[in-house]
Amino acid sequence: MIEKGGTLLNLNDFSFFNPSPDFREMNILRAITENPKISQDRLAKYVGVVPSMINRYISDFEEKGYIKKEGENKRTMRYILLQKGKFRLQFLIISYLREVANLYSQSRETFGKLLDRLLSEGSEKPLLYGAGIIGSIVVDVLRTEGIEPIGFVDDSPAKQDGVFHDLKVYSIDKAKNLNYDAVIIASFKHAQEMVRKAIENGMKNIMIFEISDFGNVSLKKIDIGKNG
Repeated sequence: MIEKGGTLLNLNDFSFFNPSPDFREMNILRAITENPKISQDRLAKYVGVVPSMINRYISDFEEKGYIKKEGENKRTMRYILLQKGKFRLQFLIISYLREVANLYSQSRETFGKLLDRLLSEGSEKPLLYGAGIIGSIVVDVLRTEGIEPIGFVDDSPAKQDGVFHDLKVYSIDKAKNLNYDAVIIASFKHAQEMVRKAIENGMKNIMIFEISDFGNVSLKKIDIGKNG
């Protein structure tokens, strides 16, 4: 974990990313900096490894001159981050941030056409049809680019009138009267059925969120004349 905007970024929240030894090393050194009296059990929970692995890291840090221990027993023991350890932590944080920046750049390129298409339509107040996994991805992408959807539409009565990603979830009957400028179908499995319902309810500027076999992301605008 590492601070991000005052909070901690936990790679365990991202199933496609496995923490590397460097990432664990950075987090251990950071935790020691923030709390020199931290126990190895707490370090293990903080980093997400077993205590025996923390013990190996600590021994390695001592050998490399990153840290030293002070105190006569576990109750009084504390870690002191040495200058060499501070340099190592700084290097790891910079390396981490560089990779995060690169990842964001690649992600922005992937979603670029989607965002460009939306903006070219003059759409800054979209409705997202589908309060599920795909909808959560789309709302995160839009917010990254400063576009705030006005809400979700969902056909499930259990979700309607609730909140999803801090946005209200509407039935299609209520949503069609909102002040929106685009409807994004955020579903793969039920996309065509959602398009049909949106058209039947007189919704305009309908687009489908799509991912091609090559991983390209796009918005496909529905020709209502052909689908109506």
